Amino acid sequence: MAERVMTRDESIEYLLRRSQRRDDLFPIRQQFIRSRVQSQHGEPTTGPGPLSKLLRAPHALELLLLVYAVTTSADFGVTERSQLWGRAAGIYMLPDQGASVAVSRQWHHLEKLGLIERRQDSHLKRIVKLRECGRVGGLTLPYTAPTGAKNDVYFRVPFAYWRDGWHEKLGMPGKAVLLAAMSRRREIFTLPQDTRGAQALGLRRHTMARGIEELLDHKLLVRTGTNEVVNARTMRGFEWVHTYQLAAPFDVNLSNSEIERLRTEQLGLVPLGGDADGQAGQPG
Repeated sequence: MAERVMTRDESIEYLLRRSQRRDDLFPIRQQFIRSRVQSQHGEPTTGPGPLSKLLRAPHALELLLLVYAVTTSADFGVTERSQLWGRAAGIYMLPDQGASVAVSRQWHHLEKLGLIERRQDSHLKRIVKLRECGRVGGLTLPYTAPTGAKNDVYFRVPFAYWRDGWHEKLGMPGKAVLLAAMSRRREIFTLPQDTRGAQALGLRRHTMARGIEELLDHKLLVRTGTNEVVNARTMRGFEWVHTYQLAAPFDVNLSNSEIERLRTEQLGLVPLGGDADGQAGQPG
């Protein structure tokens, strides 16, 4: 009689349960999506974060998100068999040594980006997460729990990403735009769809458009209207852009300033709406 092997869903659930996160949410710094860099003229500007380098490595992204979800304290590391990681990330389903090679390639990619570190732990490898900014100038930073301060902003991802099957339903454009949308931490927000705006996130314009349409088709993203914003690159200096709202279960990120704005609107003290791209502060 053939011996039973854990399925992908069972492997994922095992990892999520061992995290012991009571709210079934895990944090990711905004630096993973976009980071502050210096322009050619030495001025600070926004550039793409490490997510942009994982768009053609879907298995590596899945492994990294699972590591982010599972590791919660101490050295922010986790030790498990390659076979378990392989099943959870959908890389390799057979219970043999082939998983070690297949999974090792993905860990190597993440290690080169400065997002994880591998350490020997008996006969297994311990995966230790590093700061979400990845390798900057050849250097990496040890992970610390994000504080939510202005220079340490984060957003939260629900375990429902796996439990509701979105890890399999969404393609890479949809996953990238979903993470970018959650990082906005607003109830209503815009998403850059021009070439320059998409490139600031490390995405091509058509990738951004495909990701938005994918989320709209799955009803995870809702168009709420249009908003006139400043764009000095246009002839009139303004442009009309679509505004969006995330649907459950991904509508879990509101900054303190956004919560206060919504509370004030409910009291009828200011007009409804407001700037969809206002500065976000510490998450609530």
